[in-house]
Amino acid sequence: MSWYLRQNPDVARSGKDPILHYIRHGVAESRNPSPNFDNEYYLAKNPDVAVASMNPLDHYIRFGKIEGRSPRRAPGTNAGPIQRPSTYVPRSGERRPAALKARLIAFYLPQFHPVPENDAFWGKGFTEWTNVTRAVPLFDGHYQPRLPSDLGFYDLRVKDIQKEQIEIAMQYGISGFCFHFYWFNGKRVLEMPITQFVENDAHELGFCINWANEPWSRRWDGREQEVLIAQSHSPEDDLAFIEHVSRYFRDRRYIRIGGKPLLMIYRPGLFPSAAETAQRWRAYCREAGIGEIFLAYPQSFDMDDPAAFGFDAAVEFPPNLGSFPEISASIPTLKSGFRGRIYDWTELLNRSRAYPQVPYTLFRGLCPSWDNTARRMEAGYILMNASPSRYAEWLANAVVDTCDRFADFDSRLIFVNAWNEWAEGAYLEPDARFGYAYLQETRDVLSAPSAAGNLPSGAS
Repeated sequence: MSWYLRQNPDVARSGKDPILHYIRHGVAESRNPSPNFDNEYYLAKNPDVAVASMNPLDHYIRFGKIEGRSPRRAPGTNAGPIQRPSTYVPRSGERRPAALKARLIAFYLPQFHPVPENDAFWGKGFTEWTNVTRAVPLFDGHYQPRLPSDLGFYDLRVKDIQKEQIEIAMQYGISGFCFHFYWFNGKRVLEMPITQFVENDAHELGFCINWANEPWSRRWDGREQEVLIAQSHSPEDDLAFIEHVSRYFRDRRYIRIGGKPLLMIYRPGLFPSAAETAQRWRAYCREAGIGEIFLAYPQSFDMDDPAAFGFDAAVEFPPNLGSFPEISASIPTLKSGFRGRIYDWTELLNRSRAYPQVPYTLFRGLCPSWDNTARRMEAGYILMNASPSRYAEWLANAVVDTCDRFADFDSRLIFVNAWNEWAEGAYLEPDARFGYAYLQETRDVLSAPSAAGNLPSGAS
């Protein structure tokens, strides 16, 4: 692999084994293994390999060479247009919907640019893509790795990327992003994408904040083993936090419910007294001239009536919607050593056909799919059988339920997990297999006749 090291001096400097680097990262990063093999050409000419999510060189060695498939383009030619699988839906030419039945808010992960903290914890240059590109299939038909299409392996430091995300979201009927926000006793991490979003005054997409108010741990499940950045709640920190984030509330595009800025808190149960914290925040915002605020939390770790925390509402946060039967034992080709769990995604869809009712304000949530193999590898949690059409049915059920329970459009919020949780297999952004299929279904379900719906006017 001396050629690979010469072509990729960063790999040579790292001291990493070139073969392992190519297998784990090189293909996803469009690095060819030798001058005689072209990844892009092979996948473009052999869409069956792309759909199977196989390493192109591995496929060529095991099958392609025997089958007479060419490993690279002939000198002086090009690969031609990329051959997409039949499941791929291209971007439409439609404009933003004229009216919507409800407001869909997508959770947004900002971990797609390097920061010093991640460099120190996980290695130089770490972003969410580092996890995404190392995933491999764990059984026949397992959709891994999940790779982006039009937006590529983006870096959010490039402002045009977020501009394109905003344009796509608005075109397909999404009303706003809910940014995961990281504050540790005044230390802020990964805030750049939010400030960049606000500084771009040329768009009208709404936004709000979900404070991930837990310690930052080495594990990806939010628990406190191997803490990397501690979290300590206090009255003083309550006030410092609200003073900082309240500047976002003043933005015209900030999402409001009944005129009240929406502030989401991931785990209110971690506060010594969430009700007292809520009182401090409300009092501060009144005194600061912001007025009343609307407090809500996603039901991931906490499932109580939001009133117990002094909050106004809760938000469903799938796949955390109760317990469902595990189906791992029914997968005959499951890789030896697998210690995770596999569930049937359609159980979530079935639940939406007869939603359980609760005696408090609850906003519906859904996830297009779920598979955190990229983060946990053989210990991942996988939900099988998701599809664009089934996602559309779930969203349609959520819209009907939401419209039945909320007479005013302002309160018709639905949350999707997520816009770009690539390492958890939960995203609406276009990917190599489905393209814009999930986004197109989103638009089709949410769009309303102008006379029956409301204009998607961003923060209003």
